[in-house]
Amino acid sequence: MDKVDVHVHVFARLSDEYPREVSGLAPADKEGTAEQLLREMDAAGIDRTVLIEMNGTRIEYHKYVAHCVEKWPNRFTATGLVDVNDPDPSARLRELVEATGIEGIRIGDLGDPGAAYVEDLKSYTLFQCADELGININIYTGSVNISCVEMLAEAFPKVNISLDHLSVMPSTSGSTDRWGRPRFDNEPLPPPTYPRVLDMVRFPNVYIKVSGEYAFSKVPWPYEDMRPMVEQIYQAYGPGRMMWCSDSPWILKEPGYQRLVDLIDEHLPSISEDEKDQIMGGTALKIWFKNK
Repeated sequence: MDKVDVHVHVFARLSDEYPREVSGLAPADKEGTAEQLLREMDAAGIDRTVLIEMNGTRIEYHKYVAHCVEKWPNRFTATGLVDVNDPDPSARLRELVEATGIEGIRIGDLGDPGAAYVEDLKSYTLFQCADELGININIYTGSVNISCVEMLAEAFPKVNISLDHLSVMPSTSGSTDRWGRPRFDNEPLPPPTYPRVLDMVRFPNVYIKVSGEYAFSKVPWPYEDMRPMVEQIYQAYGPGRMMWCSDSPWILKEPGYQRLVDLIDEHLPSISEDEKDQIMGGTALKIWFKNK
């Protein structure tokens, strides 16, 4: 069975050919190329990857991930970004799918955390469109929005929803560490939302990405303080709804790509090979690479 890394960022240096937004994580002169990623994947025995767009919502900002998928269609698929504050986010999603062939989007701003009805969330029409188009949705949001996640998961049972980074929904501000990685030093482990995350197993369309440990852990690899959280996710969701990810390129310098590949063995050493195969690729292939 193919091994799949379900959460990776790639980007070229800012140029006319590949325009993008710049940020503290990805300044204009920084790059995380597909070629670099493929070398790491090949060395670690990883067959495929889901590229998570991070470079902005405009269609032209998706040129690099679209190029990667077009050049290496058997290795990559991709997600995109849509601005939920756009006057017509559904139209923007349709345009983006038509232009790039993405299989999913990533979203953080879901709407008013105090909304009483799911229809009142500004992300509602975007989920409607994703439902119609068969688009996966990755959610990485703050803890204040957990009620929004619950309402959307219930309202759209046919939309595959992946909760990023062990579904840690930060309640604290992040920073960038000395390796250029995102860090949440003050985020409690487990976060206060975790009982509700575990309870979302009642929605069969919700999947958990096993990733991001380096950003939240208070100790070096193998991030033993997060092992209980991985175990809780395993006990609640099972391997059929867990997907391993590296979150490259942030981890390439520290601790290194191979160590992220090895992390499931560290955190779930007693699972069967079949269960490990599901987490390392089988689950991902149920919802990604559908046309490949």
